[in-house]
Amino acid sequence: MLALIGAAVAATLKVGPTETYTTIEAAVAAAADGDTISVAAGSYSTTLDLRGRDLNLVGSAGPYSTTIVSAATIYLDAGSLEGFRIDSSATTAIYVDAGSPVMRELVVDAPVTNGIWIANGSPIIEECLVVDSGKSNVVSTGGEPDVRRTVAVDAAKYNFYFKGTPTLTNSVSIGSPVGVTSVSATGTWSHNVVLGGTDALYLANDTTFTNGVYGDTSYVVECKGGEPTFAGGLGFDTFAAKGCAATALDGLSEGDPGFADWAPGASLYEMDLHPGTGSPLIDAGTGLDVDGTQADLGVFGGIQGAWRDRDGDGVPVVFDCDDHTASRYPGAVEREDGEDQDCDGLIDEDVPVDTGDTGTDTGGDTGGDTGGDTGTSADIDQDGYSTPLDCGDHNVATYPGAVELLDSVDNDCDGRVDEGTAGGDDDGDGWSVLAGDCDDTDPAVNPGAEEVPRNGIADDCTGVDSAPKHQDNDDDGYLDDEDCDDTDPSTYPGAPDPTDGKDDDCDGLADDDELNADADGDGVTPAEGDCDDHDTNFSPRAVDVPDDYVDQDCTGEDNYDVDRDGHAAPASGGEDCDDLLSTSYPGAEENCVDGVDNDCDLEIDEGCDGDTGDGGGDDCGCGAGGGAGALAVAGALTAAILRRRVINS
Repeated sequence: MLALIGAAVAATLKVGPTETYTTIEAAVAAAADGDTISVAAGSYSTTLDLRGRDLNLVGSAGPYSTTIVSAATIYLDAGSLEGFRIDSSATTAIYVDAGSPVMRELVVDAPVTNGIWIANGSPIIEECLVVDSGKSNVVSTGGEPDVRRTVAVDAAKYNFYFKGTPTLTNSVSIGSPVGVTSVSATGTWSHNVVLGGTDALYLANDTTFTNGVYGDTSYVVECKGGEPTFAGGLGFDTFAAKGCAATALDGLSEGDPGFADWAPGASLYEMDLHPGTGSPLIDAGTGLDVDGTQADLGVFGGIQGAWRDRDGDGVPVVFDCDDHTASRYPGAVEREDGEDQDCDGLIDEDVPVDTGDTGTDTGGDTGGDTGGDTGTSADIDQDGYSTPLDCGDHNVATYPGAVELLDSVDNDCDGRVDEGTAGGDDDGDGWSVLAGDCDDTDPAVNPGAEEVPRNGIADDCTGVDSAPKHQDNDDDGYLDDEDCDDTDPSTYPGAPDPTDGKDDDCDGLADDDELNADADGDGVTPAEGDCDDHDTNFSPRAVDVPDDYVDQDCTGEDNYDVDRDGHAAPASGGEDCDDLLSTSYPGAEENCVDGVDNDCDLEIDEGCDGDTGDGGGDDCGCGAGGGAGALAVAGALTAAILRRRVINS
């Protein structure tokens, strides 16, 4: 149930020049765990630290059309990253130190030191291409990475370097001094192809390799601290073992793998590792190796051998320079359309190129030739313009007056690239909208600009027009460290403070002008204690009406009469000397036998039985002494005390 609820509420946030979010950072900030961020084709400069975020970032047009440009390492510990080219100038392009994130269909291009580094966790790296790293293309120093159907090319030292417990299956190493290195690593190694380099395999422990292909310019097994075991496999070209026992290569065969299109030293674009007819990698002898049996050899063999081919052109995603277009794949026929059909890195290279005007134009083209030529002036891409007017005669979308596209090409032949799009630099300040320019019409406004205070513009694209200290930002004659609101010229020390809810005069009180006015004319202002300056019945000069729950005299409480004798206590503004005893109040009759000051004249039982009230006692036994009179007084006092306790409780 919880899983269904989570799936139901997950959202897809779209990023692109015309989408809700124009930057990946903005979408990440707005996304919740479980959400998908779909990024349109284009180039995006960004810094991504996704640790603690379970998000799925997807390049919707694939890695050959969607690029993340990053000068900092991308950190992952959850979620997924799929369908991007990572143009990294960081020491390490992608770093994982925990969790189980998924990296799928990525092209990681030329980071300074490491392409993908796994320090810990159990991530999945699937159908990725990692090239030209300064040291290692894919490296794990711990954890349990699962590397599937991934290609590593031309690292400066190691294509694959593993410690911990890795799984490397159906993957390819091309070039680099060392193809695959296993250092204190125990994992699963099956159906891999290692081509080129000095050492195909460098082993520092006992490792079992199942059904792999190893060769090209050299095939060397370096054994240190253990002996490898080969359970099937094929080696070709230079075939040797260094530092290994004589039996180390038992289980390997020798021979040509018979790839469909491969020769030693061939470029990546010319590679097709499908087994050709008669290849020893095919247990059936002909056709592609598709039965998934463990006896099969090579990158397409085994139960993990199903490489994705999204466009159905017969070339798997990692070997296809555009797996979203069926007409583009290694070996395709080049056409006049401004595209690299055969994935050799060149555009329309097999099509005749117009050499320009050299004489009288006898061919009559529609491109506007002014000098004439000696033959037919070709319009290679058939867009109505030929060289030299057409600045890109191999691209049908490029000619004078064409619509400028976000494609890193000067489509309209005006000498500028991508102008008018989110990826262009229209104001020439070195920043595009995609790179963070918040006003691409003003060269003084960009993320690298110096902020100009108090000009109403966030020059550095932070969204805030900042101002330094010790400035009078509102021009009211007071500096910002003196003015309680240096954005409002009507607010400053000593300003008029009318009834507007603000502290205009900066004295800590709002609406001082009202506080010092006597609005109801009762002679008392709010500043002098009038608690309701709109009613003459309320002021410190008013007489509080007892027991009406209204504070007429502004003392903060109502005068009240606890014992209901018609007289309030002194604490409430009255004169009742005992507001807990109803027989005690000013003017009450003195009771000579209760030991209480009934009439609140500060004397007890005066005028009783001849007492003259002079404090000298009396002659009737009401004063001090023994007998019944003394017992009566004691009893009255006790009763009064008990009565007070009851009332107080």
